[in-house]
Amino acid sequence: MSKIVAGLIGLGTVGTGVVRLLERQNHIRLKTIAVRDIKKKREVSPSCLITENVQDIIQDPEIELVIEVAGGIEPVYSYLEAALRAGKHVVTANKKLLARRGPELFSLARAKGVNIFFEASVAGGVPLISTLQKGLNANQINSIAGILNGTTNYILSKMHSSGCSFAEALKEAQELGFAEADPTDDVEGHDVANKLSILAALSFGRFANPEQIHREGITTITARDIALAKANGCVIKLIGLGLPQENNKVELRVHPVLVPFGHPFYAVNGAENAILVNGSAVGQILLSGPGAGREPTASAVVGDALNLAQVINLPEFESFFQPKINTTWASLTEESELAFANLVRIKLLRKGADIEFVARTLLQNGLKTQIINAGEDESGYKILSLTTATQPDAIVEEALAHVPNAIVESRLRLLQNQLAAGYQRESRAPASAQQTLRGNSRALSVSC
Repeated sequence: MSKIVAGLIGLGTVGTGVVRLLERQNHIRLKTIAVRDIKKKREVSPSCLITENVQDIIQDPEIELVIEVAGGIEPVYSYLEAALRAGKHVVTANKKLLARRGPELFSLARAKGVNIFFEASVAGGVPLISTLQKGLNANQINSIAGILNGTTNYILSKMHSSGCSFAEALKEAQELGFAEADPTDDVEGHDVANKLSILAALSFGRFANPEQIHREGITTITARDIALAKANGCVIKLIGLGLPQENNKVELRVHPVLVPFGHPFYAVNGAENAILVNGSAVGQILLSGPGAGREPTASAVVGDALNLAQVINLPEFESFFQPKINTTWASLTEESELAFANLVRIKLLRKGADIEFVARTLLQNGLKTQIINAGEDESGYKILSLTTATQPDAIVEEALAHVPNAIVESRLRLLQNQLAAGYQRESRAPASAQQTLRGNSRALSVSC
């Protein structure tokens, strides 16, 4: 293994972890670190040069590798563009940058004969990128789905285990360091959309514009939704899903999903990540582990750097690591074409309302449903929980709008068959939940 010279951009939480790991090995010499504020107190005291001028890294001909853990789009994009133009390899954990400027960066890297390594950009310490890029390169990827955000998974796990509200679970996550002071990117699904764009590039050959990916967050999920999921032997998870479609289109979506007992995602709790990949030859495989945090992310970053050190002196090694990614954006399935199965909770505002009338009204407007629970709230209004067949959102919304004197309190997506397939398991859920699942397995799209 050769010894290479590196520069580091960023010395925050992840950057500190990177420095500590680099100090434990002998194959990468960290020559320069660029930071925003050189006077800031740090947890580490590296012996190399620390500067506020990134050009000290980019213009140094001895530095072969630029490691970027600063985050954000600008000025980081400009830094990495300059580094690639200078013939330097790049290791980055920056999912937001790759999701939005990936086509340009990878095109430039290919033109300059250098590489971009990005294992840490999705699922932290889980070796997902290398698995897709090399481990499964004999496969056509039929689908990819995952719990890709530790913050939202912690919040939903806490709501499920304790019955607390979203606000209470978020507050605890922030106190424990699992959520940012401004958690918008996480709880509204933006972070997962960025990661799904990167996974689409590796799985289906093109990055997707994150702003065009169907996205729903978890901020509207209530304790009542959690209780309803429990009653049906399920948990709620925020899932990112990618499926190739006809005409070279890709279906990408981010939204909460009801996951039944026995499915691999059911037991993924806390800040953990998990990803199901369906390959044409290997079938369905599961990868899981810590999706964020200083050490897991630093592990992936330094692992990429060491992979480069192993091959940097081999002839034409660059082509081996350059992913086969088209430089144009993916064409996505139109929002109007996306179809979902749903679990809907409706409040009937007229006391004594006829439940069967509701079902008939929905059917007359093209929506097949099955009522799985009917009760009353504290004010005596009837609350219906019903499942819908898999149909386009426009049909579902229009049919629900035709129910008179009713409010749709919540609508949760059901587990699609693409996720359930391949996991035929005997349920070991509590007896009451087993009965509910048996009675509604068709409506819930549960095959496990």
